[in-house]
Order: sequence, then C-alpha cells, then structure tokens
Amino acid sequence: MNMVRFLEKSEYFDTIPLLTACFGDDEEFISEYYGSEEKPGEVFKGRIAVKELDGRIVSMVHLKPVQAVYESDDPSGRSIDISYILCVGTLPAYRHRGYMDEVMVFVTDTLRREGAPWCFLIAVSKEIYRHLGFVYDWKLSDGEAEMLYADEGLNEASGKLLNAKQMMFPSRIIPGSRKYGP
Repeated sequence: MNMVRFLEKSEYFDTIPLLTACFGDDEEFISEYYGSEEKPGEVFKGRIAVKELDGRIVSMVHLKPVQAVYESDDPSGRSIDISYILCVGTLPAYRHRGYMDEVMVFVTDTLRREGAPWCFLIAVSKEIYRHLGFVYDWKLSDGEAEMLYADEGLNEASGKLLNAKQMMFPSRIIPGSRKYGP
C-alpha cells in the first residue's frame, strides 16, 4: 500500500527509525521530543504526516503548533496560531523520488483547507523548499531558534502563504496552544 497520511498518535513512535536515519540518534533529544507512552513529549501536541510504501514509512513531515505574535500599539500584541514544519526527512535509499514533495504538498494543502494563513520551516538549505512556495524569510531570535529545535547556526525561517494575501513577519514566535485533530 502506497499512501500519504497523518499518523494516529499511537503510531508516532514508528517514525523514530526515520528520524535517527535522517538526523542522528541523540537519545536525550529523542526522549525529550517524543517522550514516552506514559509521558508524551512535544511532538504529541502536533501531527506527523508520512509517505508509506508497502507499510514502511519512507518520508515524514512533523507539524508543531506555535503562535506568531505581532507587536502593535497594544502591548499584548496580536497573535495567530500557525504551524511550524520540522523533521522533514526521507530515508536515504528513497531520496530523489519526489516523496518529500508529496508529503509537503499534502501537509500544506491540508493546512490551507483548515484555514491556516501561513506556515513556516527552518531549513539547512532554503533552496530545497523554494519550489514549494517557502519564499518569505525572516530572522529568528536565539530563543526562538532554540524553542523550535533549530540546528546550531540556523536562525532564519522561511514561510509559505496559504490563505493570507501577504506575509506578515511576526515579532516573535511562542509555543502554541492549538490542538490538532478532533
């Protein structure tokens, strides 16, 4: 069976082999990020979309809910819920076949249907995502980069418009409260 879909929360741990193949096996990070069945970690507040081939997860995209805050004359600022795309990866043996693009299009089309104004990611190479519409760049603070699990030295985000007419760069990103799914 070949399909792109969102995993059920009970299946999230099935992506750990792909995560380690693409990003290394830092046990402390994996434990903090995924948590355990008794104490779920950060990723359980988001969603994971995958491409499966014959029951094997070969490509994935994680979505983490965050809030974009816009400073104004009002000191509290206006904020909107948005999705941060991270842990975009494909098993090495399955790369260069368009699987990552399939998952990214599935994710951004879903977010568009849900009414999301825009989404963003932090990439080692922004050029990889330009053809998918991630063309609006802005600088993150060190605290934002750390909160968003950005690799050292990566402090610029790239956004994609979904339902907004123009990109409004946030003054800051904070952990989100939006819950995905029913």
